[in-house]
Amino acid sequence: MDKTPGVLTAKHQEQWSGNQWFDKSILNDIDPAAQLHSEIINPRSSAAACINTIGNIARNKQDLLIFLNQFDLGVEDIIPFPTGATYEGETYNDSGNVVFEWIGPKVSPINERAGKRGQNRTSIDAYIVATINGKTTQLLIEWKFTETYNGGTQLQKFAGTSGIERLRRYSSYLVKLRKQPDFPLRMSEDGGFGLQDLGYEPYFQLLRMTLLAKATTPFQFDNGLKVEDYRIVHLLHSQNDRLNTLSRKQVSCTPGLKEHCGRLLHEVWSECILSESEALKFRHGYWDQAISCIPHGKLKKYLIKRYG
Repeated sequence: MDKTPGVLTAKHQEQWSGNQWFDKSILNDIDPAAQLHSEIINPRSSAAACINTIGNIARNKQDLLIFLNQFDLGVEDIIPFPTGATYEGETYNDSGNVVFEWIGPKVSPINERAGKRGQNRTSIDAYIVATINGKTTQLLIEWKFTETYNGGTQLQKFAGTSGIERLRRYSSYLVKLRKQPDFPLRMSEDGGFGLQDLGYEPYFQLLRMTLLAKATTPFQFDNGLKVEDYRIVHLLHSQNDRLNTLSRKQVSCTPGLKEHCGRLLHEVWSECILSESEALKFRHGYWDQAISCIPHGKLKKYLIKRYG
């Protein structure tokens, strides 16, 4: 019996099978060079939910500002993405107020050898340039919908021979940060919590996002737009309890997290894993609940019926 709640069920989402998009023209705003997820035609796809929700909200700058500020971001203004802008060899031909599958510069600053937007690289689900506290700030947004991570390498990304390569890749960047005052993780010099304890898939993703944000701040587009600060924004669906709360199985392969079984995924990341200074740059929440803040209209009615 499927115990998946409400709008997360295949039965509910199948109503939109073959009719995935509120407004299909939203796809025209995305650079064709971006590799969208192969499952994007699946009604339960988180990538599709992200584009369908924030992509359409973002067509009205004020609506996007209101939506983002439901997550305590303090956004003062949205800076439209400069279509055709290049960042160290990577050109983004996206338009509008949000970019999907952002990777930063062409050559990965966190030692990822190959890949491109949406494929074999840390790719940000939704990327927005905003003004916060008077600074031009990049928002790196991870978007979850129906995902649950309960098996295989999803529980320990640093296991096996592939895990050795991942440890080398990301630890080598962390070594550069080790002696700096803004080291992002709550680790001691010896013993205790370590990088291998971030092998659970959602934390592995957040680790990579954090490293990418740190490695690319500050930077300047070729058109002169300077990015001075960053925020990591992690958005889940409020009904996805099997992801929102750490289960015993999900921490079974990460000894440093076992004591946090039963706690909220976000709470553990911000209070127990990130350093105090890094936690100030992390925001989280439930995107389905924030839909209620946007003005009444066809889009709001659609989003609430489908996802709310």
